Amino acid sequence: MDYQVVTKPGFTIIGYAIRTSIHGGQNLQDIPAFWSRYMNGEAGPRLCDAAVNNAEYGICDEFDAATGTFSYIIGVEAKEDVQAPEGAAFVTKHYPEQTYAVFTTPRVAPEQFSPSIQQTWHYIYNEWLPASDYEHGQAIEFECYDERCWSDRNELLEMDIYMPIKPKSK
Repeated sequence: MDYQVVTKPGFTIIGYAIRTSIHGGQNLQDIPAFWSRYMNGEAGPRLCDAAVNNAEYGICDEFDAATGTFSYIIGVEAKEDVQAPEGAAFVTKHYPEQTYAVFTTPRVAPEQFSPSIQQTWHYIYNEWLPASDYEHGQAIEFECYDERCWSDRNELLEMDIYMPIKPKSK
């Protein structure tokens, strides 16, 4: 699987968050369900007014190695000086500049999109990262969903995964 190394400038997101766990694959159930609730609710349109572009992010943040839990945020890159809409469910986060390896998932039919994303994450962590000249950059990792994954416009869907990286320690 091909990838690109990019440096993403710092950015601010506004979005919704859940807490999930890697134990027992709980995150593999929680995150697709969270997206389903998000897509079928009124959350998306409320965030679009604050967005810099037409992309939505799925961000893994605040990983706790001791418990195996992390926050997963569905959000948009916010315009400068835009505040989150009122409501306890919203979060605002700023992330500093970071170097990422960016992977594009295979183009698949809509019903295979979620499994394709999970398979790409599996590949990154279990095959690419151990064999690469990089290690995890100890920063957020995220998914970028743009017009390539809108099923009302595309027969086959794809998206990008951003893995934070740094050169392996010698």
